[in-house]
Amino acid sequence: MRLIVSFFLVTLMLLPSTSHAQSPQAPASNEEVFASGIEFGQFLENAERRKEMWHDNFGKGAVPEPILERLSAISGSWYLLAVAVDGCSDSVNTIPYLAHLVAESDHLHMRVVHPDDGRHIMEANPTPDGRPSTPTVLVLDENFEEVGVFIERPKELQDWALGEGKDLSSSEFMTAKFAWYDDDLGVQTMEAVLDIIEGVMQAAK
Repeated sequence: MRLIVSFFLVTLMLLPSTSHAQSPQAPASNEEVFASGIEFGQFLENAERRKEMWHDNFGKGAVPEPILERLSAISGSWYLLAVAVDGCSDSVNTIPYLAHLVAESDHLHMRVVHPDDGRHIMEANPTPDGRPSTPTVLVLDENFEEVGVFIERPKELQDWALGEGKDLSSSEFMTAKFAWYDDDLGVQTMEAVLDIIEGVMQAAK
């Protein structure tokens, strides 16, 4: 009996593993995630939360002449992979203006993905205080390689939010933040993205 049991144990050790454990699946490539996204027009049509604000911000959005001049010097292909959600107060105040920027150039392209599909992008690019956030906008080159990222809100507003703004009540914070966005009308968001692209183009010369 002891010999039979020993033979049985050895046989089990030699059998292929039947474990159902799965190795972690690698995140989709930037190109795959971009391809899975939707154009801003469809995102705008689908928006349910903050719907009026999405339409208002897009309606009043425009690209100022100084930014148009900078945009005219852009060459090649650049892809903006935006992780955003309709209920996000920062997304609604940045993504519509980036849509206008993209519409003014044949060299820029943008797709929007839900955080469910872009979670790894958000986690790899946290805010200065360590939060994955929306919007997170990857700037990709013609090979879909990341060359820069816009995280949550323009730097001036982000510095305020993490500084004196953090001591405000929630309602006071939101009122001040929306007022800043209304004064800026997407200018610093558009400039931030152009700064990234121009920096890469300059370095390549």
